[in-house]
Amino acid sequence: MTVGGADRRMVVSRRPAAIAHARDRFGSEDDGADVPAVVGRQLRQALLTVGVVAGLLVGTPVAALWLPGPGAWVALSLALQGAWVGLAVFHLRRAERLER
Repeated sequence: MTVGGADRRMVVSRRPAAIAHARDRFGSEDDGADVPAVVGRQLRQALLTVGVVAGLLVGTPVAALWLPGPGAWVALSLALQGAWVGLAVFHLRRAERLER
């Protein structure tokens, strides 16, 4: 920090309140025992989401073959967009719940 053209050093004697508050809220750095369990649950959730996405990607053209007319593509497109949004919200909420 430059004050009046001279460099000054400041000694910080304690941790800033924001960092101390975050450490109290989320636990100390030593609380790492649950990390493998959380990572495993998140991996299972991610694989479930990837499976649903793959099913949607494969199922849309297959469903379009069974439904007659070009209106089927419009209906499937609207339904697919709703499914994407629903899946994203579900995955986000589930991921946040797994981290608690």
